[in-house]
Amino acid sequence: MADDHGRTPSERGPEEHLKRVRERLQRATDGADRTVKSQLESLTAGVFEQQDGHLTQSEPGPKDERIAEIAEKLDGLAAEASGETTEHIRIARDRCLEYIDESDT
Repeated sequence: MADDHGRTPSERGPEEHLKRVRERLQRATDGADRTVKSQLESLTAGVFEQQDGHLTQSEPGPKDERIAEIAEKLDGLAAEASGETTEHIRIARDRCLEYIDESDT
């Protein structure tokens, strides 16, 4: 399946998925109400922490279980959001799941 830029999974690495997650979360945050926006900002910080964890974690690199938790939280948050915000959240969740699928291989 091609991404937002027409690339297939073989043309991008797992890290690219997390970059796309952050982009979608930013788009979702831009259109979200205050409650959803606060939660999205927290989840975005979590994605950054996973990508840049070499600064604060003893074992650098994203952890599949943490990305799975973020995907689960996004799934619940999508039910609270509306309009385009919901779509951006769902796409971000899907990117998290794609990251996990590719990092397992």
